[in-house]
Amino acid sequence: MTQGNAFRRDEKIEKTYGAHFFEAGAHEILDSKDSDPYRYQLFVGQHVVTVEAGDCAYWLSEDRLVAHLNRGPCQITSQHFLAIVRGFAPENKTSTITRGTVLPYINGASTKQIFPPDRPGDPTLQLLLMPPHTMEQAHHIHSTARLVYVLEGSGISVVGQKGNTSTHVLKPGTVIALDRMCPHHFKSFEENLLVMPLHVWSSTGRDESNHPMFNGTFQIG
Repeated sequence: MTQGNAFRRDEKIEKTYGAHFFEAGAHEILDSKDSDPYRYQLFVGQHVVTVEAGDCAYWLSEDRLVAHLNRGPCQITSQHFLAIVRGFAPENKTSTITRGTVLPYINGASTKQIFPPDRPGDPTLQLLLMPPHTMEQAHHIHSTARLVYVLEGSGISVVGQKGNTSTHVLKPGTVIALDRMCPHHFKSFEENLLVMPLHVWSSTGRDESNHPMFNGTFQIG
């Protein structure tokens, strides 16, 4: 990975637009804003988490090869990434995170729905693969929050508007929380960039040409 002069991180810009970055090994808890219509709580690093009845947790196994979805009440020991979604309690689910993606995306990227939404509006956990030297998409926003775990590879996340941006380097173990309407995009370098985004709300189901990664995304230039 080569870093140029254009790689400029500015935490003030990230705060202004609602981007939160946590490096591998961090131990943090992030709550959704009071104004968010879909509420969540993000746990980064090692935590013992109690999930209340009526809520659910999306989390990653210690070896980072299996994704879990557990409804409350339960208690979970998480090593890397766990997100509680409030007011949603589906059946328990488990999925091996294979390195294969099956749905086309934008600019050469592709995706897989690890836990597809049963109905429009349900949360969905995705796998997003960006080949080397791929910009994940034109700069864009989402109408609801995105919580992202970097599984493999390297790249950058660019946050902000033209002339007022912050660039954050992405590595395995980096966790990203993007508030709704946060302008951003990802870009890969010399290797695949594989990330696991959680959409706390999805606008559609699982049709090949009309899946949640396409919907709920609004290009801004």
